Amino acid sequence: MSRLRSALWLPLFEELADPKVVTRLAAAWSGEPVHHRGEHYTVDDIEFLPRPVQEPGAPVWAAGFPGNVKPIRRAARLNGFFPADLEHPDQLAEVVATITDLRMGKTGAYDIAIGLPFDADPLPYAAVGATWWLPEFPPGVPLDTMRGVLRDGPASPGGD
Repeated sequence: MSRLRSALWLPLFEELADPKVVTRLAAAWSGEPVHHRGEHYTVDDIEFLPRPVQEPGAPVWAAGFPGNVKPIRRAARLNGFFPADLEHPDQLAEVVATITDLRMGKTGAYDIAIGLPFDADPLPYAAVGATWWLPEFPPGVPLDTMRGVLRDGPASPGGD
């Protein structure tokens, strides 16, 4: 449970998982200007300052639906995966097994982020490999409720 963290979800569009885009993103994190003129987008003199403290940069996650192999393959080359529309921990267990097989021999931290309603129990997902819990808050949830969930995190086994 110590690896299960809570955070606010900041969507990362799937096109950022394209290896070429990730390479340009890493270049921008270097603090040096990046230039690119391509078919789909142009980047002119972009740099991210201040630079990320993490080396070589902030982790990049891909998102996708369980059972859709292409985003899962892409995610295995990155730092994490965010499966969308999970209905049961067994789905996550299949995704984790696939990514583990695809990453065979690779070392380093790897994250599996799950989005669940703020009042759902993330512990069964943590048991099969989730490392981040991103609570989903519907419109109208009081700010104090959100702060409480983020402050307290998920309940631990045994009510601690």
